[in-house]
Amino acid sequence: MAEEYGLGVAIWNEGEVDEIRLGITEYTKGGMAFRYSETFWGPTYDIGGSTPVDQVKTGETAEVDVFVAEGVLEKFAAIFPAATLVEQGDRAKIEWGGKIGEGFLKYAKPLTIRPIALVATEEGAEDDKSQDVTLLHAIPRAEFDLAYQLEQERVYKITFVGVRDKATGKLWVQGDRSIEEEIENGQNGEE
Repeated sequence: MAEEYGLGVAIWNEGEVDEIRLGITEYTKGGMAFRYSETFWGPTYDIGGSTPVDQVKTGETAEVDVFVAEGVLEKFAAIFPAATLVEQGDRAKIEWGGKIGEGFLKYAKPLTIRPIALVATEEGAEDDKSQDVTLLHAIPRAEFDLAYQLEQERVYKITFVGVRDKATGKLWVQGDRSIEEEIENGQNGEE
């Protein structure tokens, strides 16, 4: 049923020991959304009035919103640098706050959005990465809206903000990002 509606799964730090998948075992409300935007400046000359003579790119942003409809304490504590998981027996809580004024680049990890229909369901099978969208360095930001009202859901909105890669200048990748990794490691598919 999920493939009919184009739902996705968010994968935090894919392929690493601390990989987290959101949208597989927990409910989402509002799915996930990716946004990419470029900003430009249009220089003008007196002779042309307000008509630009060029478009100069001045910046770009990439963000992913993930709307989780249940509090998954262990996953939140692993994703958010300002969240601390406290466990006592079979009880748990997260303490939020701190790190004001601290740069979060050191906490950035790759975040991939993959259509749920392309996630492997058989053991040993690999996901189809052809329609992935990956922020190369994503910094998580909590924007929770917890409604305690009739006919309302509590929604834990996580916004992942993309930060450009210092080495390449790239911000995000569309498609299978492992292609570049294979070429860098000398595995370009040629015999």
